[in-house]
Parts: sequence; structure tokens; C-alpha cells
Amino acid sequence: MGRIKKLVPLIKVYLILIVVFFLSMALVYCIPTSWILPHVEQSLEVMEVEGERPMYFFYRHSAIVDNHTDKLMIESLIQNRDYYNPIQASVSVNQYPRYWHGYQVLLRPLMVVFQVQELRYLGMMVFHLLFFVSAWLLAKKTKPVIAMLYVLTVASAYIVVVAACFQYLTTFLVLFSSLIVLLTKYGRQKPVNYLMYFMVVGMVENFFDFLTYPIITLGIPLIVLLWLQVRDNEAGFKENFGLMFTSSAAWGIGYAMTWIAKWGITVVVLGIRYFWRTMDVVQYRLQGSEEDPLDRLGTIRRNLKAWMNVQDGGVISWSKVVLVLLLIAILLIVWKKVKEKKTMIAYIPILFVACYPYLWYLVMSNHSQIHYWYTYRAQLVTLFGGLVFLVGILKEKRTNI
Repeated sequence: MGRIKKLVPLIKVYLILIVVFFLSMALVYCIPTSWILPHVEQSLEVMEVEGERPMYFFYRHSAIVDNHTDKLMIESLIQNRDYYNPIQASVSVNQYPRYWHGYQVLLRPLMVVFQVQELRYLGMMVFHLLFFVSAWLLAKKTKPVIAMLYVLTVASAYIVVVAACFQYLTTFLVLFSSLIVLLTKYGRQKPVNYLMYFMVVGMVENFFDFLTYPIITLGIPLIVLLWLQVRDNEAGFKENFGLMFTSSAAWGIGYAMTWIAKWGITVVVLGIRYFWRTMDVVQYRLQGSEEDPLDRLGTIRRNLKAWMNVQDGGVISWSKVVLVLLLIAILLIVWKKVKEKKTMIAYIPILFVACYPYLWYLVMSNHSQIHYWYTYRAQLVTLFGGLVFLVGILKEKRTNI
């Protein structure tokens, strides 16, 4: 009975957020199409000239701008069925109902005033502002080296490109905002309800997400939290593993149940035929097809190559990569020496979290093998987790005052 009572607040928040998501989408579709049409047309003209997948500056697959999806997002601002009411239009989103399309809540009102070039500039400003605040809070609540590793990790994702692409941008904004909330509330008298926190993050990410690289909104905050638990609460392996498991489950349930809620709403508003169309797509994503057969190991390889800036024809020399990483780790360990065994073991759950991207690639293999040129960014969790683990196990030099 006690466990059921603990679930009641989670269920209440879940239902409230689903209602908020649904109503916010319906409300923005009350904006007359005539108000946004001129800016939509201007935006599409600009993006048509740029091309479907332009590569600026770096000319690598890992730096592609996904104009194809951004165009779809902007085109969907104009409903292609005039006889739909705002609720039907907000659920259908031009016959693409399997996602929430939460970006509409931002893009539709903004497109009344701005076109794509101005919106990219605004997005860039918000991106860097939230990135700075989250890094500053990390330096304040953890220590400067953790914040530096965080900045290095995010910077490695070609943030010049990320800040100018709507599809890439939204997941990072969820990441930055969730970190700011966690770090702002951490350490206060009232403890953070981590189950609630991660469930809400998973729900908000699903609201905006296109399966881009959602796992970063779980992995990076969780790594920070696990590190803080060892430092502040002297958590051992068992406590941290339990926190890792329950937090991950809360995020996963929030993410999945938000998706399922959208499918249920679609059936109620548009009819059962849309549900079966969605199930066909789900089956395709999980099992592949004759044209796109699943290659789970190949998916991991493609994403690794994109992450390491290796072109399609290139070969990753694993022996060299492993030797360099081992040499760096050995040098650091010899120079600073490691902490006691108990503390080292307590940090091991961070390494488990660092493996989450590869679990994601194995489950969502179809999507990740086709869109590897942006899904590779999920591995930011791996980079950040590995670096934080190394910093965590090394002894700190004591200064004599």
C-alpha cells in the first residue's frame, strides 16, 4: 500500500503534463494561418536554396545540418486540411501524428513575427545562454573541472551546427534546462524527488523529440547526480546502482508513456486507422524491412565513425585508439594515483550510464543506422561519463595553506 501511495504524485504529474501538452498544441493551432503564412513562405524559399542537408565549414557527415527535417517542421505549421478544427489539426500535424511535435508550441507563435533566419539567431542566443548558465551551475555545485569536461563534451557535438538547426536544438535546450533545474534545487533543505524529476524530463523530451538523441537528457544529468551522491552522501556502489536504475526507469517510463498517450489521443480524435499506421512505423523502426534490413553492430560502427569524424570509406584503427586512451589513463593514474577501492567502485554506475547510447542504438537500430549523421551525438553521454569517472577516481592534490 505504501508503494502505491508513492506512485500517486507521479501519476498526477503525468496526467497534468499530458493535459498541458494537449491543450498547448490545440491553443497554438488557434493562431490564424494567414498570420504565419508570409514568414513560412519566406523561410521555405531560404531553405530551398540551402539544400536538404548542407555541410558548412567542416564538410563531414557529423556536421550536416538537417534542413530536410527543419523544412518539414516549418511546412507543418500550415495545416493542409482546411476542414480540420484546431484540435484535429494539432493532433494530425499534416498526417504525421505519431509524434507530439511540441516544437509547434514555440514555432507557431514565433513565426507570426520572425522568419527562419531570425529564428535561427534567436535559437543560437537561447542555446548559448542556457549552456552558459548550466556550465556555471556545474562549476558552482560540483567543481570547475567537471564543468570544463561538460563544456568540452557539448562543444564536441559541432555546436555551431546544433544551434542553427531546430531539430538538433530542442533536445539540447531540454538538456540544459533540466540540468539547471537539478543543480538549482540540489543541496536545498527539501530533497529532490529524483523519480519525479527524471519522469518529467523524459516526458518533456518526448514532447519535443524526433528520436534525435534523447538519451543525452537522461545520461548527462544522471552522471552529474551519481557523482554528487558519492561526494556528498558517500554513496556506495549499491546506493548509486539503485539510483541509476530507478532514475533510468522513471525517465524511460515517462518517455514511453508520453508517446503512448499521444497515440491514444490520436485514436480518439482522428480514428483507429491512424493507430495502425503508427504501429506499422513502430514495427519498421524495431525490425527494419527488406529495403533497410537491421544491422545492429553496423549501426554502432556507423555512429562511432561519425563521432570520430571518420568518413564512410574510412577505417577506425581500434588498436591505435585503445592504446592512446590506455596511455592517457595510465599516465593520469600514475601521476595522481587513484582513490581507495570503495570509492572507485561507487563510481562504476557512471560507466554503466556511459554505455546507454549503445543500448539505444541496439534497440532503435533502424533509425540510428539511417540517421547516424546526427544520432551519433548520443555518445556525448559516453564521453562525459568516461571523463567524469576518471576525474572521480583520481586523488586530488592537497594544497598546504
